[in-house]
Amino acid sequence: MSLATRYMGLDLANPVIVSSSGLTGSVEGIVRCAEAGAGAIVLKSLYEEQIRAEADAVLERSHLPTGYPEGRDHLELYSQEQAFERYLKLIREAKEAVSIPVIASVHCVSASGWTEYTRRIQAAGADALELNVFVLPMDIEREPRAYEKLYLDIVKGVRRNVSVPLALKIGPYFSGLAHTALELSWRVDALVLFNRFYRLDIDIEELRVVPAEPFSDPQECVIPMRWIAILAGQIECDLAASTGVHDGAGVVKQLLAGATAVQVCSALYRHQDIGYLRTILDEVTDWMARHRFARVADFRGLLSQAKNTDPHAFERVQFMRETADLGLKSS
Repeated sequence: MSLATRYMGLDLANPVIVSSSGLTGSVEGIVRCAEAGAGAIVLKSLYEEQIRAEADAVLERSHLPTGYPEGRDHLELYSQEQAFERYLKLIREAKEAVSIPVIASVHCVSASGWTEYTRRIQAAGADALELNVFVLPMDIEREPRAYEKLYLDIVKGVRRNVSVPLALKIGPYFSGLAHTALELSWRVDALVLFNRFYRLDIDIEELRVVPAEPFSDPQECVIPMRWIAILAGQIECDLAASTGVHDGAGVVKQLLAGATAVQVCSALYRHQDIGYLRTILDEVTDWMARHRFARVADFRGLLSQAKNTDPHAFERVQFMRETADLGLKSS
């Protein structure tokens, strides 16, 4: 049996990718992921806001007089350059340390300032680039199309300056997700569905807003799975699944839906062991053996909407009446 996969034109030994996280923020972590069998890794994201925050902190510590704008501009550019150079160093060292594809990741919130950065990321040796874009559509006075245009503008700007494969990691918060995905697919090599954003909770005793659980759970995998199944074969790029994949069964589900690759992260944190990747891969191969599939290509997309015997199942948005009680009985 073979798990070999071609994702964004890159040859992967298997479709399981370690997603952008603290696990891929150091050469040591990257090597451990490769040794555990990862098909590829996505480097920990370089955040646009982080670069700006670091520059602001340097300016605050510098105590430069406000009457010297040139000095402040120079110091700001210098601090931004230092933060970016650390990331380029990580790319170069990762490429020297492992033989699997190394995908750089940039978290963008605007369409300006990234063209030169992405050109240098390519020059540093990254095999591909994943743009991690999310702007919460919370402005009630802003037209939905303006948010979608921001994604398109970022992709267009970056695409003009890089030739390496380009992936775009997005969230589900679009007024017309299917149409937006189609438009984006004309400009990228892969869409990654979906980004798991920082989540909030409320402490009802302390009466304050607190961070919610940072890790996903297996039930969350059904959200990207549904949309991958709907979009597979209808858009012009590869699809990668992200969020809620915790075992081999989760990987298989996403591949059956039509994913080309599957990203994992929370499962490795929950098991406190990057080596758990090997267990996930073993579970996938065991499943393939039981069902007599020799290659991933033999079953990829087998249960996508386009190939499913009940395509309307993916469009259902309400429980059917006969299942609405979920088996609960009155006391």
